[in-house]
Amino acid sequence: MNSNSPRWARYTRAAVGTPGLNPSEPAVGRFRQWLQRRSAAVRERVVSAEQLDEAVRPRADIRLLPAVGAAWAVAAIATSLPLSQLVAAAAALGLTLAILGMWWTWRHRYGRSRAVLASGPTLALAAACVLAVLVGVALQLHTAATSPIAIAAAQGEDLALTLEVANNPRLVDSGHGPPQVIFDAVVLQATAQQHLLTGRMSIVVFAKPAWSELRQGDRAVTAGKIVPAASGTKAAGLLRPSTDPMEVQAAGSNRVVVTIRTSWAAAVNRVWGVVSPDTAGLLPGMVMGDRNGMDKSLDEAMKTVGLTHLTAVSGANCTLVLATLMVALRTVKAPRLLAVGMSLLGLAGFVLVVGPDPSVMRAAVMGSIGAMAILGGRPKRIGTLLSVAILVLLLADPWLARDYAFILSVLATLGLHLVGQRCVRWLHAFLPVWLAQAVAIPLAAQLFCSPVIVLLQARLTIYTIPANMLVAPVIAIVTTVGTIGMVVAALAPLLASLCAAVSGAGAWWVQAVAGFMSGLPAASLPWPEGFQGMLLMAVFNVVALGSLVALVERQKTKAAIAALLAHVPARWRRSCGFGTIVLAATAVAMWWTAAVVKL
Repeated sequence: MNSNSPRWARYTRAAVGTPGLNPSEPAVGRFRQWLQRRSAAVRERVVSAEQLDEAVRPRADIRLLPAVGAAWAVAAIATSLPLSQLVAAAAALGLTLAILGMWWTWRHRYGRSRAVLASGPTLALAAACVLAVLVGVALQLHTAATSPIAIAAAQGEDLALTLEVANNPRLVDSGHGPPQVIFDAVVLQATAQQHLLTGRMSIVVFAKPAWSELRQGDRAVTAGKIVPAASGTKAAGLLRPSTDPMEVQAAGSNRVVVTIRTSWAAAVNRVWGVVSPDTAGLLPGMVMGDRNGMDKSLDEAMKTVGLTHLTAVSGANCTLVLATLMVALRTVKAPRLLAVGMSLLGLAGFVLVVGPDPSVMRAAVMGSIGAMAILGGRPKRIGTLLSVAILVLLLADPWLARDYAFILSVLATLGLHLVGQRCVRWLHAFLPVWLAQAVAIPLAAQLFCSPVIVLLQARLTIYTIPANMLVAPVIAIVTTVGTIGMVVAALAPLLASLCAAVSGAGAWWVQAVAGFMSGLPAASLPWPEGFQGMLLMAVFNVVALGSLVALVERQKTKAAIAALLAHVPARWRRSCGFGTIVLAATAVAMWWTAAVVKL
Protein backbone atom coordinates (compact mmCIF):
# COMPACT_ATOMS: atom_id res chain seq x y z
CA MET A 1 0.00 0.00 0.00
CA ASN A 2 1.31 3.46 -0.89
CA SER A 3 1.52 5.65 2.24
CA ASN A 4 1.51 8.84 0.08
CA SER A 5 -1.95 8.17 -1.36
CA PRO A 6 -4.91 10.25 -0.10
CA ARG A 7 -6.70 9.10 3.05
CA TRP A 8 -10.01 8.65 1.19
CA ALA A 9 -8.29 6.27 -1.27
CA ARG A 10 -6.97 4.14 1.61
CA TYR A 11 -10.50 3.99 3.12
CA THR A 12 -11.93 2.96 -0.26
CA ARG A 13 -9.39 0.17 -0.72
CA ALA A 14 -10.08 -1.07 2.78
CA ALA A 15 -13.83 -1.13 2.10
CA VAL A 16 -14.06 -2.67 -1.36
CA GLY A 17 -10.59 -4.26 -1.84
CA THR A 18 -7.92 -3.80 -4.50
CA PRO A 19 -8.57 -5.42 -7.91
CA GLY A 20 -6.18 -8.31 -8.44
CA LEU A 21 -4.73 -8.15 -4.90
CA ASN A 22 -6.77 -8.60 -1.71
CA PRO A 23 -4.63 -8.48 1.44
CA SER A 24 -7.36 -10.10 3.52
CA GLU A 25 -7.59 -13.05 1.12
CA PRO A 26 -5.68 -16.18 2.23
CA ALA A 27 -2.35 -17.01 0.59
CA VAL A 28 -3.98 -19.98 -1.19
CA GLY A 29 -6.43 -17.64 -2.87
CA ARG A 30 -3.72 -15.28 -4.03
CA PHE A 31 -1.75 -18.22 -5.40
CA ARG A 32 -4.86 -19.39 -7.24
CA GLN A 33 -5.24 -15.97 -8.86
CA TRP A 34 -1.58 -15.99 -9.93
CA LEU A 35 -1.96 -19.51 -11.33
CA GLN A 36 -5.04 -18.48 -13.31
CA ARG A 37 -3.22 -15.50 -14.83
CA ARG A 38 -0.24 -17.73 -15.67
CA SER A 39 -2.53 -20.36 -17.25
CA ALA A 40 -4.18 -17.68 -19.38
CA ALA A 41 -0.76 -16.55 -20.63
CA VAL A 42 0.21 -20.15 -21.38
CA ARG A 43 -3.03 -20.74 -23.29
CA GLU A 44 -2.43 -17.59 -25.34
CA ARG A 45 1.07 -18.79 -26.28
CA VAL A 46 -0.18 -22.25 -27.12
CA VAL A 47 -3.01 -20.99 -29.32
CA SER A 48 -0.67 -18.75 -31.34
CA ALA A 49 1.91 -21.56 -31.62
CA GLU A 50 -0.77 -24.03 -32.72
CA GLN A 51 -2.00 -21.66 -35.43
CA LEU A 52 1.54 -21.24 -36.75
CA ASP A 53 2.19 -24.98 -36.50
CA GLU A 54 -0.98 -25.83 -38.40
CA ALA A 55 -0.02 -23.37 -41.13
CA VAL A 56 3.42 -24.86 -41.76
CA ARG A 57 2.99 -28.50 -40.73
CA PRO A 58 3.58 -30.76 -43.74
CA ARG A 59 1.48 -33.76 -44.49
CA ALA A 60 3.23 -36.89 -43.31
CA ASP A 61 4.47 -39.12 -46.12
CA ILE A 62 4.19 -42.71 -44.91
CA ARG A 63 4.30 -44.52 -48.23
CA LEU A 64 7.70 -46.03 -47.42
CA LEU A 65 6.77 -46.99 -43.86
CA PRO A 66 5.45 -50.50 -44.74
CA ALA A 67 8.64 -51.24 -46.69
CA VAL A 68 10.87 -50.07 -43.82
CA GLY A 69 8.94 -52.01 -41.18
CA ALA A 70 8.75 -55.20 -43.23
CA ALA A 71 12.41 -55.09 -44.28
CA TRP A 72 13.61 -54.43 -40.74
CA ALA A 73 11.49 -57.19 -39.18
CA VAL A 74 12.44 -59.75 -41.79
CA ALA A 75 16.14 -58.82 -41.57
CA ALA A 76 16.10 -59.28 -37.78
CA ILE A 77 14.58 -62.74 -38.20
CA ALA A 78 16.40 -63.87 -41.34
CA THR A 79 19.89 -63.29 -39.94
CA SER A 80 19.27 -66.00 -37.33
CA LEU A 81 17.75 -68.62 -39.69
CA PRO A 82 19.63 -71.46 -41.39
CA LEU A 83 20.33 -71.26 -45.11
CA SER A 84 17.75 -73.90 -46.10
CA GLN A 85 14.87 -72.01 -44.49
CA LEU A 86 15.97 -68.76 -46.10
CA VAL A 87 16.01 -70.33 -49.56
CA ALA A 88 12.54 -71.80 -49.00
CA ALA A 89 11.15 -68.48 -47.74
CA ALA A 90 12.66 -66.53 -50.65
CA ALA A 91 11.28 -69.00 -53.20
CA ALA A 92 7.79 -68.91 -51.64
CA LEU A 93 7.77 -65.13 -51.51
CA GLY A 94 9.01 -64.82 -55.09
CA LEU A 95 6.25 -67.15 -56.33
CA THR A 96 3.66 -65.24 -54.31
CA LEU A 97 4.84 -61.95 -55.77
CA ALA A 98 4.60 -63.31 -59.29
CA ILE A 99 1.02 -64.50 -58.71
CA LEU A 100 -0.01 -61.23 -57.08
CA GLY A 101 1.62 -59.27 -59.90
CA MET A 102 -0.47 -61.09 -62.51
CA TRP A 103 -3.60 -60.65 -60.39
CA TRP A 104 -2.91 -56.90 -59.92
CA THR A 105 -2.36 -56.49 -63.67
CA TRP A 106 -5.70 -58.16 -64.36
CA ARG A 107 -7.51 -55.94 -61.85
CA HIS A 108 -5.84 -52.86 -63.32
CA ARG A 109 -6.85 -53.82 -66.87
CA TYR A 110 -10.52 -54.19 -65.92
CA GLY A 111 -10.62 -51.23 -63.50
CA ARG A 112 -11.61 -53.21 -60.42
CA SER A 113 -11.13 -52.11 -56.77
CA ARG A 114 -9.47 -48.72 -56.89
CA ALA A 115 -8.42 -49.06 -53.24
CA VAL A 116 -6.45 -52.20 -54.03
CA LEU A 117 -4.89 -50.56 -57.07
CA ALA A 118 -3.89 -47.49 -55.06
CA SER A 119 -2.15 -49.53 -52.37
CA GLY A 120 -0.60 -51.94 -54.86
CA PRO A 121 2.72 -50.09 -55.43
CA THR A 122 3.27 -49.62 -51.68
CA LEU A 123 2.70 -53.29 -50.93
CA ALA A 124 4.76 -54.35 -53.92
CA LEU A 125 7.71 -52.24 -52.75
CA ALA A 126 7.48 -53.74 -49.26
CA ALA A 127 7.40 -57.27 -50.67
CA ALA A 128 10.32 -56.52 -53.01
CA CYS A 129 12.40 -55.20 -50.11
CA VAL A 130 11.62 -58.29 -48.06
CA LEU A 131 12.62 -60.53 -50.97
CA ALA A 132 15.86 -58.57 -51.45
CA VAL A 133 16.71 -58.98 -47.76
CA LEU A 134 16.07 -62.72 -47.87
CA VAL A 135 18.15 -63.17 -51.01
CA GLY A 136 20.98 -61.01 -49.65
CA VAL A 137 21.22 -62.93 -46.38
CA ALA A 138 21.01 -66.27 -48.19
CA LEU A 139 23.81 -65.34 -50.61
CA GLN A 140 26.11 -64.18 -47.81
CA LEU A 141 25.48 -67.32 -45.76
CA HIS A 142 26.05 -69.51 -48.81
CA THR A 143 29.34 -67.76 -49.60
CA ALA A 144 30.52 -68.12 -46.02
CA ALA A 145 29.48 -71.79 -45.75
CA THR A 146 31.15 -72.90 -49.00
CA SER A 147 34.43 -71.06 -48.43
CA PRO A 148 37.38 -73.48 -48.10
CA ILE A 149 38.61 -71.42 -45.15
CA ALA A 150 35.27 -71.80 -43.38
CA ILE A 151 35.28 -75.55 -44.00
CA ALA A 152 38.79 -75.91 -42.55
CA ALA A 153 37.84 -73.74 -39.56
CA ALA A 154 34.76 -75.87 -38.91
CA GLN A 155 37.01 -78.91 -38.69
CA GLY A 156 39.01 -77.25 -35.90
CA GLU A 157 42.33 -77.16 -37.73
CA ASP A 158 45.25 -74.89 -36.80
CA LEU A 159 45.55 -72.24 -39.48
CA ALA A 160 48.17 -69.76 -40.63
CA LEU A 161 46.08 -66.74 -41.55
CA THR A 162 46.40 -63.57 -43.60
CA LEU A 163 43.98 -60.99 -42.20
CA GLU A 164 42.71 -57.62 -43.39
CA VAL A 165 41.58 -55.34 -40.57
CA ALA A 166 37.98 -54.20 -41.12
CA ASN A 167 37.86 -51.52 -38.39
CA ASN A 168 40.25 -49.92 -35.95
CA PRO A 169 41.00 -52.05 -32.86
CA ARG A 170 39.22 -50.98 -29.67
CA LEU A 171 40.65 -51.50 -26.20
CA VAL A 172 38.55 -53.74 -23.94
CA ASP A 173 39.29 -53.82 -20.21
CA SER A 174 37.08 -56.41 -18.57
CA GLY A 175 38.69 -56.01 -15.14
CA HIS A 176 39.76 -59.65 -15.17
CA GLY A 177 43.20 -60.35 -16.57
CA PRO A 178 45.24 -58.22 -18.95
CA PRO A 179 43.50 -55.79 -21.34
CA GLN A 180 42.69 -56.91 -24.86
CA VAL A 181 41.68 -55.30 -28.13
CA ILE A 182 38.75 -56.31 -30.29
CA PHE A 183 38.24 -55.66 -34.00
CA ASP A 184 36.58 -57.10 -37.07
CA ALA A 185 38.70 -58.64 -39.78
CA VAL A 186 38.41 -60.60 -43.01
CA VAL A 187 40.47 -63.73 -43.62
CA LEU A 188 41.91 -63.46 -47.13
CA GLN A 189 43.80 -66.73 -47.21
CA ALA A 190 44.88 -69.51 -44.88
CA THR A 191 47.26 -72.43 -44.80
CA ALA A 192 46.23 -75.74 -43.26
CA GLN A 193 48.50 -78.79 -43.38
CA GLN A 194 50.61 -77.10 -46.05
CA HIS A 195 47.55 -76.53 -48.25
CA LEU A 196 46.79 -72.97 -49.36
CA LEU A 197 43.12 -72.04 -48.89
CA THR A 198 41.56 -68.99 -50.52
CA GLY A 199 38.29 -67.17 -50.04
CA ARG A 200 36.90 -64.57 -47.67
CA MET A 201 35.63 -65.13 -44.16
CA SER A 202 34.46 -62.44 -41.74
CA ILE A 203 35.67 -62.92 -38.17
CA VAL A 204 35.92 -61.09 -34.85
CA VAL A 205 39.41 -60.95 -33.34
CA PHE A 206 40.24 -60.80 -29.62
CA ALA A 207 43.96 -60.06 -29.37
CA LYS A 208 46.75 -58.70 -27.21
CA PRO A 209 47.40 -54.93 -27.01
CA ALA A 210 50.21 -55.38 -29.57
CA TRP A 211 47.47 -55.47 -32.24
CA SER A 212 46.20 -52.00 -31.28
CA GLU A 213 48.70 -50.32 -33.63
CA LEU A 214 46.95 -51.71 -36.70
CA ARG A 215 44.49 -49.58 -38.63
CA GLN A 216 41.62 -50.33 -40.96
CA GLY A 217 42.86 -51.76 -44.25
CA ASP A 218 46.14 -53.08 -42.83
CA ARG A 219 47.08 -56.69 -43.53
CA ALA A 220 48.89 -58.99 -41.11
CA VAL A 221 49.84 -62.64 -40.76
CA THR A 222 49.11 -64.69 -37.65
CA ALA A 223 48.06 -68.18 -36.55
CA GLY A 224 45.33 -69.76 -34.47
CA LYS A 225 42.03 -71.63 -34.47
CA ILE A 226 38.78 -70.06 -35.60
CA VAL A 227 35.77 -71.10 -33.52
CA PRO A 228 32.18 -70.70 -34.79
CA ALA A 229 30.45 -67.45 -33.85
CA ALA A 230 27.02 -67.21 -32.25
CA SER A 231 23.96 -67.42 -34.46
CA GLY A 232 22.58 -64.10 -35.67
CA THR A 233 25.94 -62.33 -35.98
CA LYS A 234 27.52 -61.31 -39.27
CA ALA A 235 30.91 -62.74 -38.30
CA ALA A 236 31.35 -66.39 -39.15
CA GLY A 237 33.90 -67.08 -36.42
CA LEU A 238 36.01 -65.84 -33.51
CA LEU A 239 39.81 -65.80 -33.44
CA ARG A 240 42.29 -65.40 -30.59
CA PRO A 241 45.65 -65.06 -32.36
CA SER A 242 48.48 -67.07 -30.87
CA THR A 243 51.08 -64.58 -32.15
CA ASP A 244 51.63 -60.86 -32.45
CA PRO A 245 50.92 -59.35 -35.90
CA MET A 246 53.58 -60.37 -38.42
CA GLU A 247 54.40 -59.17 -41.93
CA VAL A 248 52.22 -56.09 -41.48
CA GLN A 249 51.35 -54.27 -44.71
CA ALA A 250 49.89 -50.81 -44.23
CA ALA A 251 47.10 -49.75 -46.54
CA GLY A 252 48.07 -47.19 -49.17
CA SER A 253 46.01 -44.34 -47.67
CA ASN A 254 46.87 -45.22 -44.08
CA ARG A 255 50.20 -43.39 -44.06
CA VAL A 256 48.46 -40.08 -44.68
CA VAL A 257 45.69 -40.91 -42.21
CA VAL A 258 48.13 -41.95 -39.48
CA THR A 259 50.15 -38.76 -40.02
CA ILE A 260 47.04 -36.60 -39.68
CA ARG A 261 45.81 -38.40 -36.56
CA THR A 262 49.17 -38.44 -34.78
CA SER A 263 49.86 -34.79 -35.62
CA TRP A 264 46.49 -33.74 -34.20
CA ALA A 265 47.01 -35.84 -31.05
CA ALA A 266 50.43 -34.22 -30.59
CA ALA A 267 48.92 -30.72 -30.95
CA VAL A 268 46.28 -31.53 -28.34
CA ASN A 269 48.89 -32.86 -25.91
CA ARG A 270 51.05 -29.78 -26.38
CA VAL A 271 48.21 -27.50 -25.35
CA TRP A 272 46.28 -29.55 -22.78
CA GLY A 273 48.57 -32.38 -21.68
CA VAL A 274 49.78 -30.52 -18.57
CA VAL A 275 46.91 -28.08 -18.02
CA SER A 276 44.09 -30.66 -18.12
CA PRO A 277 44.91 -34.32 -18.87
CA ASP A 278 41.19 -35.18 -19.00
CA THR A 279 40.68 -32.60 -21.74
CA ALA A 280 43.71 -33.96 -23.62
CA GLY A 281 42.16 -37.43 -23.53
CA LEU A 282 38.62 -36.31 -24.37
CA LEU A 283 39.25 -33.95 -27.30
CA PRO A 284 40.56 -36.61 -29.77
CA GLY A 285 37.50 -38.68 -28.94
CA MET A 286 35.10 -35.83 -29.66
CA VAL A 287 36.82 -34.92 -32.95
CA MET A 288 37.88 -38.26 -34.44
CA GLY A 289 36.40 -40.93 -32.15
CA ASP A 290 39.74 -41.93 -30.55
CA ARG A 291 38.99 -42.78 -26.91
CA ASN A 292 42.22 -44.61 -26.12
CA GLY A 293 43.58 -41.63 -24.18
CA MET A 294 40.53 -41.16 -21.95
CA ASP A 295 40.83 -41.85 -18.25
CA LYS A 296 38.63 -44.64 -16.95
CA SER A 297 37.00 -42.38 -14.33
CA LEU A 298 36.08 -39.80 -16.99
CA ASP A 299 34.63 -42.52 -19.21
CA GLU A 300 32.48 -43.76 -16.32
CA ALA A 301 31.34 -40.22 -15.47
CA MET A 302 30.24 -39.63 -19.06
CA LYS A 303 28.31 -42.90 -19.04
CA THR A 304 26.57 -41.88 -15.82
CA VAL A 305 25.26 -38.61 -17.28
CA GLY A 306 24.61 -39.91 -20.81
CA LEU A 307 27.39 -38.08 -22.68
CA THR A 308 29.21 -41.11 -24.09
CA HIS A 309 27.75 -40.48 -27.55
CA LEU A 310 29.95 -37.38 -27.81
CA THR A 311 33.09 -39.53 -28.00
CA ALA A 312 31.89 -41.53 -30.99
CA VAL A 313 31.63 -40.24 -34.54
CA SER A 314 27.87 -39.82 -34.94
CA GLY A 315 25.45 -38.35 -37.39
CA ALA A 316 25.72 -35.01 -35.57
CA ASN A 317 29.46 -34.83 -36.31
CA CYS A 318 28.90 -35.58 -39.99
CA THR A 319 26.03 -33.10 -40.17
CA LEU A 320 28.17 -30.31 -38.73
CA VAL A 321 31.08 -31.07 -41.09
CA LEU A 322 28.81 -31.21 -44.14
CA ALA A 323 26.83 -28.12 -43.15
CA THR A 324 29.97 -26.09 -42.47
CA LEU A 325 31.46 -26.96 -45.85
CA MET A 326 28.19 -26.28 -47.62
CA VAL A 327 27.66 -22.89 -45.99
CA ALA A 328 31.28 -21.85 -46.63
CA LEU A 329 31.08 -22.76 -50.30
CA ARG A 330 27.72 -21.07 -50.78
CA THR A 331 29.08 -17.96 -49.04
CA VAL A 332 31.73 -17.59 -51.77
CA LYS A 333 28.98 -17.91 -54.42
CA ALA A 334 29.81 -21.47 -55.47
CA PRO A 335 27.06 -23.09 -57.60
CA ARG A 336 24.74 -25.37 -55.69
CA LEU A 337 25.78 -28.58 -57.48
CA LEU A 338 29.47 -27.77 -57.06
CA ALA A 339 28.94 -26.94 -53.39
CA VAL A 340 27.09 -30.22 -52.81
CA GLY A 341 29.78 -32.22 -54.60
CA MET A 342 32.66 -30.56 -52.77
CA SER A 343 30.87 -30.92 -49.43
CA LEU A 344 30.34 -34.63 -50.00
CA LEU A 345 34.01 -35.01 -50.94
CA GLY A 346 34.97 -33.22 -47.73
CA LEU A 347 32.70 -35.52 -45.73
CA ALA A 348 34.31 -38.52 -47.44
CA GLY A 349 37.74 -37.23 -46.40
CA PHE A 350 36.56 -36.77 -42.82
CA VAL A 351 35.20 -40.33 -42.77
CA LEU A 352 38.48 -41.65 -44.17
CA VAL A 353 40.51 -39.92 -41.45
CA VAL A 354 38.35 -40.95 -38.48
CA GLY A 355 38.12 -44.51 -39.82
CA PRO A 356 35.58 -45.68 -42.40
CA ASP A 357 34.28 -48.58 -40.37
CA PRO A 358 30.57 -49.54 -40.61
CA SER A 359 29.47 -47.38 -37.66
CA VAL A 360 31.10 -44.27 -39.14
CA MET A 361 29.64 -45.00 -42.56
CA ARG A 362 26.18 -45.27 -41.03
CA ALA A 363 26.72 -42.00 -39.17
CA ALA A 364 27.77 -40.32 -42.42
CA VAL A 365 24.63 -41.52 -44.19
CA MET A 366 22.31 -40.53 -41.35
CA GLY A 367 24.00 -37.18 -40.81
CA SER A 368 23.98 -36.24 -44.48
CA ILE A 369 20.20 -36.80 -44.61
CA GLY A 370 19.30 -33.91 -42.34
CA ALA A 371 22.01 -31.60 -43.62
CA MET A 372 21.23 -32.04 -47.31
CA ALA A 373 17.47 -31.86 -46.74
CA ILE A 374 17.69 -28.63 -44.75
CA LEU A 375 20.44 -26.97 -46.80
CA GLY A 376 18.72 -28.05 -49.99
CA GLY A 377 15.58 -26.22 -48.94
CA ARG A 378 13.47 -29.35 -48.44
CA PRO A 379 13.27 -30.01 -44.67
CA LYS A 380 9.78 -31.49 -45.09
CA ARG A 381 11.28 -34.54 -46.80
CA ILE A 382 13.48 -35.62 -43.90
CA GLY A 383 11.06 -38.44 -43.06
CA THR A 384 11.15 -39.78 -46.62
CA LEU A 385 14.94 -39.48 -46.81
CA LEU A 386 15.28 -41.26 -43.47
CA SER A 387 13.15 -44.14 -44.77
CA VAL A 388 15.24 -44.37 -47.94
CA ALA A 389 18.48 -44.38 -45.92
CA ILE A 390 17.20 -47.14 -43.62
CA LEU A 391 16.17 -49.27 -46.59
CA VAL A 392 19.50 -48.79 -48.37
CA LEU A 393 21.52 -49.64 -45.26
CA LEU A 394 19.40 -52.69 -44.42
CA LEU A 395 19.63 -54.01 -47.96
CA ALA A 396 23.40 -53.51 -47.96
CA ASP A 397 23.86 -55.07 -44.51
CA PRO A 398 20.80 -56.91 -43.11
CA TRP A 399 22.67 -57.59 -39.84
CA LEU A 400 22.20 -53.91 -38.96
CA ALA A 401 18.65 -54.80 -37.90
CA ARG A 402 20.16 -56.23 -34.67
CA ASP A 403 22.87 -53.58 -34.23
CA TYR A 404 22.23 -51.36 -31.21
CA ALA A 405 24.24 -48.44 -32.61
CA PHE A 406 22.13 -48.43 -35.77
CA ILE A 407 18.89 -48.75 -33.80
CA LEU A 408 19.80 -45.84 -31.51
CA SER A 409 20.85 -43.70 -34.47
CA VAL A 410 17.53 -44.26 -36.20
CA LEU A 411 15.52 -43.69 -33.01
CA ALA A 412 17.31 -40.42 -32.23
CA THR A 413 16.74 -39.12 -35.75
CA LEU A 414 13.12 -40.27 -35.64
CA GLY A 415 12.53 -38.59 -32.27
CA LEU A 416 13.88 -35.26 -33.51
CA HIS A 417 11.77 -35.54 -36.66
CA LEU A 418 8.49 -36.51 -34.97
CA VAL A 419 8.40 -34.58 -31.70
CA GLY A 420 11.38 -32.20 -31.83
CA GLN A 421 9.48 -29.13 -33.07
CA ARG A 422 6.43 -30.06 -31.01
CA CYS A 423 8.54 -30.25 -27.84
CA VAL A 424 9.85 -26.77 -28.59
CA ARG A 425 6.29 -25.48 -28.92
CA TRP A 426 5.09 -27.22 -25.75
CA LEU A 427 8.08 -26.13 -23.67
CA HIS A 428 7.85 -22.57 -25.03
CA ALA A 429 4.60 -22.25 -23.09
CA PHE A 430 6.70 -22.24 -19.88
CA LEU A 431 10.22 -21.32 -21.03
CA PRO A 432 11.90 -18.73 -23.28
CA VAL A 433 12.25 -19.96 -26.85
CA TRP A 434 16.06 -20.36 -26.67
CA LEU A 435 15.80 -22.47 -23.53
CA ALA A 436 12.90 -24.47 -24.96
CA GLN A 437 15.01 -25.33 -28.01
CA ALA A 438 17.99 -26.31 -25.84
CA VAL A 439 15.84 -28.68 -23.76
CA ALA A 440 13.72 -30.06 -26.61
CA ILE A 441 16.60 -31.57 -28.64
CA PRO A 442 17.99 -33.91 -25.94
CA LEU A 443 14.48 -34.53 -24.59
CA ALA A 444 13.12 -35.76 -27.94
CA ALA A 445 16.15 -37.98 -28.55
CA GLN A 446 16.13 -39.36 -25.00
CA LEU A 447 12.41 -40.20 -25.07
CA PHE A 448 12.92 -42.43 -28.09
CA CYS A 449 16.33 -43.90 -27.22
CA SER A 450 16.09 -44.59 -23.49
CA PRO A 451 14.00 -47.83 -23.76
CA VAL A 452 16.77 -49.35 -25.90
CA ILE A 453 19.57 -47.88 -23.77
CA VAL A 454 18.12 -49.73 -20.78
CA LEU A 455 18.88 -53.02 -22.56
CA LEU A 456 22.56 -52.01 -22.69
CA GLN A 457 22.79 -50.25 -19.34
CA ALA A 458 20.11 -51.09 -16.78
CA ARG A 459 20.06 -47.84 -14.82
CA LEU A 460 18.19 -44.55 -14.84
CA THR A 461 20.41 -41.53 -15.46
CA ILE A 462 18.19 -38.65 -14.43
CA TYR A 463 20.72 -35.94 -15.32
CA THR A 464 21.06 -36.95 -18.97
CA ILE A 465 18.84 -34.19 -20.34
CA PRO A 466 20.32 -31.36 -18.21
CA ALA A 467 23.87 -32.54 -19.01
CA ASN A 468 23.21 -32.67 -22.76
CA MET A 469 21.53 -29.27 -22.57
CA LEU A 470 24.55 -27.74 -20.82
CA VAL A 471 27.11 -29.11 -23.28
CA ALA A 472 25.06 -28.50 -26.44
CA PRO A 473 26.35 -24.93 -27.07
CA VAL A 474 30.00 -26.08 -27.33
CA ILE A 475 29.57 -29.20 -29.47
CA ALA A 476 29.55 -27.32 -32.77
CA ILE A 477 32.69 -25.39 -31.80
CA VAL A 478 34.54 -28.54 -30.73
CA THR A 479 33.59 -30.42 -33.91
CA THR A 480 34.19 -27.70 -36.49
CA VAL A 481 37.29 -26.07 -35.01
CA GLY A 482 38.71 -29.44 -33.99
CA THR A 483 38.21 -30.84 -37.49
CA ILE A 484 40.00 -27.82 -38.99
CA GLY A 485 42.87 -28.35 -36.57
CA MET A 486 43.05 -32.05 -37.42
CA VAL A 487 43.22 -31.29 -41.16
CA VAL A 488 46.04 -28.73 -40.84
CA ALA A 489 47.94 -30.41 -37.98
CA ALA A 490 50.62 -31.96 -40.19
CA LEU A 491 51.16 -28.82 -42.30
CA ALA A 492 50.67 -25.95 -39.82
CA PRO A 493 51.44 -27.01 -36.23
CA LEU A 494 50.92 -23.49 -34.83
CA LEU A 495 47.46 -23.20 -36.38
CA ALA A 496 46.65 -26.71 -35.13
CA SER A 497 47.68 -25.68 -31.61
CA LEU A 498 45.39 -22.64 -31.83
CA CYS A 499 42.51 -24.87 -32.97
CA ALA A 500 43.31 -27.31 -30.15
CA ALA A 501 43.15 -24.45 -27.63
CA VAL A 502 39.76 -23.22 -28.91
CA SER A 503 38.11 -26.64 -29.33
CA GLY A 504 39.77 -27.88 -26.14
CA ALA A 505 37.98 -25.17 -24.16
CA GLY A 506 34.70 -26.79 -25.23
CA ALA A 507 36.02 -30.26 -24.37
CA TRP A 508 37.09 -28.95 -20.94
CA TRP A 509 33.53 -27.75 -20.35
CA VAL A 510 32.16 -31.18 -21.34
CA GLN A 511 34.41 -33.05 -18.93
CA ALA A 512 33.65 -30.51 -16.18
CA VAL A 513 29.89 -31.02 -16.64
CA ALA A 514 30.33 -34.81 -16.69
CA GLY A 515 32.47 -34.79 -13.53
CA PHE A 516 30.16 -32.44 -11.61
CA MET A 517 26.81 -33.99 -12.52
CA SER A 518 28.00 -37.59 -12.10
CA GLY A 519 28.83 -36.71 -8.48
CA LEU A 520 25.37 -35.35 -7.67
CA PRO A 521 22.98 -37.41 -5.53
CA ALA A 522 20.89 -40.00 -7.38
CA ALA A 523 22.95 -39.55 -10.56
CA SER A 524 22.48 -43.23 -11.39
CA LEU A 525 19.45 -45.11 -10.08
CA PRO A 526 18.78 -48.85 -10.41
CA TRP A 527 16.45 -49.95 -13.19
CA PRO A 528 15.04 -53.37 -14.15
CA GLU A 529 16.92 -55.35 -16.77
CA GLY A 530 15.74 -56.97 -19.97
CA PHE A 531 12.36 -56.70 -21.65
CA GLN A 532 10.44 -55.52 -18.60
CA GLY A 533 12.98 -52.76 -18.03
CA MET A 534 12.51 -51.63 -21.63
CA LEU A 535 8.71 -51.76 -21.24
CA LEU A 536 8.78 -49.82 -17.96
CA MET A 537 10.99 -47.15 -19.50
CA ALA A 538 8.62 -46.86 -22.47
CA VAL A 539 5.67 -46.44 -20.06
CA PHE A 540 7.63 -43.84 -18.09
CA ASN A 541 8.40 -41.87 -21.25
CA VAL A 542 4.82 -42.02 -22.51
CA VAL A 543 3.56 -40.72 -19.15
CA ALA A 544 6.16 -37.92 -19.13
CA LEU A 545 5.32 -36.83 -22.68
CA GLY A 546 1.58 -37.18 -22.04
CA SER A 547 1.83 -35.05 -18.92
CA LEU A 548 3.60 -32.30 -20.86
CA VAL A 549 0.94 -32.40 -23.57
CA ALA A 550 -1.87 -32.40 -20.97
CA LEU A 551 -0.44 -29.35 -19.23
CA VAL A 552 -0.11 -27.35 -22.43
CA GLU A 553 -2.89 -28.53 -24.74
CA ARG A 554 -5.68 -28.93 -22.22
CA GLN A 555 -8.58 -28.58 -24.63
CA LYS A 556 -7.22 -31.22 -26.99
CA THR A 557 -6.50 -33.50 -24.04
CA LYS A 558 -10.03 -33.14 -22.71
CA ALA A 559 -11.46 -33.84 -26.16
CA ALA A 560 -9.27 -36.92 -26.57
CA ILE A 561 -10.27 -38.25 -23.13
CA ALA A 562 -13.94 -37.62 -23.88
CA ALA A 563 -13.66 -39.45 -27.21
CA LEU A 564 -11.94 -42.33 -25.45
CA LEU A 565 -14.54 -42.54 -22.68
CA ALA A 566 -17.31 -42.56 -25.27
CA HIS A 567 -16.24 -46.09 -26.19
CA VAL A 568 -16.20 -47.22 -22.54
CA PRO A 569 -19.36 -48.86 -21.12
CA ALA A 570 -21.41 -46.52 -18.91
CA ARG A 571 -21.02 -48.65 -15.77
CA TRP A 572 -17.22 -48.39 -16.04
CA ARG A 573 -17.06 -44.63 -16.60
CA ARG A 574 -17.75 -43.88 -12.93
CA SER A 575 -14.51 -45.62 -11.98
CA CYS A 576 -12.44 -43.70 -14.58
CA GLY A 577 -11.27 -40.84 -12.40
CA PHE A 578 -8.46 -39.67 -10.17
CA GLY A 579 -8.66 -42.83 -8.06
CA THR A 580 -8.05 -44.97 -11.13
CA ILE A 581 -4.97 -42.92 -12.02
CA VAL A 582 -3.61 -43.33 -8.48
CA LEU A 583 -4.19 -47.09 -8.58
CA ALA A 584 -2.48 -47.38 -11.98
CA ALA A 585 0.52 -45.35 -10.77
CA THR A 586 0.73 -47.50 -7.64
CA ALA A 587 0.64 -50.68 -9.72
CA VAL A 588 3.44 -49.43 -11.98
CA ALA A 589 5.51 -48.39 -8.95
CA MET A 590 5.06 -51.82 -7.36
CA TRP A 591 5.99 -53.47 -10.66
CA TRP A 592 9.15 -51.36 -10.89
CA THR A 593 10.09 -52.12 -7.27
CA ALA A 594 9.56 -55.85 -7.72
CA ALA A 595 11.62 -55.84 -10.91
CA VAL A 596 14.50 -53.92 -9.31
CA VAL A 597 14.76 -56.17 -6.25
CA LYS A 598 14.08 -59.20 -8.50
CA LEU A 599 11.19 -60.64 -6.49
